[in-house]
Amino acid sequence: MSDFLKRTITGGLFGVLIFGSLFAGSITFLMFYLGLMILALVEFCRLTDDKGIHIQKAAAFIVSSLFFLLIFGLSSGLIVMKWMSVIVIIPAVVMISELYRKKGRPFDNLVWTFYAIVYITLPLSLLNFLVFPGEIAAYRYTPGIVAGMFMLIMINDTVAYLVGVPLGRHRLFERISPKKSWEGTIGGAIAVLAAAFLMKTLFPLLDLKGWMGISVIVAILGVYGDLVESLFKRGIGVKDSGNMLPGHGGVLDRIDAWIFVIPAVWVYLNFIL
Repeated sequence: MSDFLKRTITGGLFGVLIFGSLFAGSITFLMFYLGLMILALVEFCRLTDDKGIHIQKAAAFIVSSLFFLLIFGLSSGLIVMKWMSVIVIIPAVVMISELYRKKGRPFDNLVWTFYAIVYITLPLSLLNFLVFPGEIAAYRYTPGIVAGMFMLIMINDTVAYLVGVPLGRHRLFERISPKKSWEGTIGGAIAVLAAAFLMKTLFPLLDLKGWMGISVIVAILGVYGDLVESLFKRGIGVKDSGNMLPGHGGVLDRIDAWIFVIPAVWVYLNFIL
C-alpha cells in the first residue's frame, strides 16, 4: 500500500473520530479529547524514556486529567472559578514527589514533566473554551468553531502535502524538516484562506472576518507547530512520535499543528475579534 493511500485512509478514519466525537455531544467530546490527550502524553513519555529521562508519568497523567476536567467544568458552567485555585499547588506537589523517586537526572525529569504538561495538556484543555465559546454562543456547547478550525488544519496539511511533494523545490526549514517546502506551505496557506468562505457557510457562528482570522492563524502557526515537533523529534533522534496512525506516525504527529493553533484561536476570539 502506498504512503499516500495509507495517509488518506488513516486521515479519513481519524477525521471521523474527531468530528464524530465533537458533534455527538459534550460528554462524548470530554471522553474522546481527554483520552486523546492521555495518548499524546503516553507517546511523549515513551520518547523521553528512550533518552534516560524519567518523566513523572503518574503525576503528568493525573495533573493533566484534573486540569482538563477543571477547564471543562469552568467553561461549561459546572464549577466556579475558585476551583481553579487547586492548580497553584500542583508545581510544589510535583517537585516534592521528585525527592522520593530516587531517579537520576532529577532536574531533567522535572523540566520534562512540566514541559509535557505545558506543551500537550494546556493547548488541548483550551479546546473546552472553544466548544463553550462564552458570549458568542450564550455559553452553550457549540462545536462549530472547533470543527471549522480542524477542517482548516486538515486542508492546510493536505494541500501542502499535495503541492509540496511534486512541486517543492525550495526548503522552508531544511535543518529541522528537510521535506517541508515553501511551495507546499504557500499552497496550503492559499487553500485555507479560500476555505474561510466555506467555513462561513458551514459554521455561521463567525462571520467571514472571523474565519479569515482563524485561517491566517492556521496557515502560520500550524506550520510552526509542525516544525517545533520536528525539532523535538530531531533532538531525540526519531522520525515519528509513534506508530499508532499508519502513514502519519503517532498521535503527536497528527495533532502537532493543534498545539499552537488552539491557544492562538482562543486569544483571537477573546481579545481581537
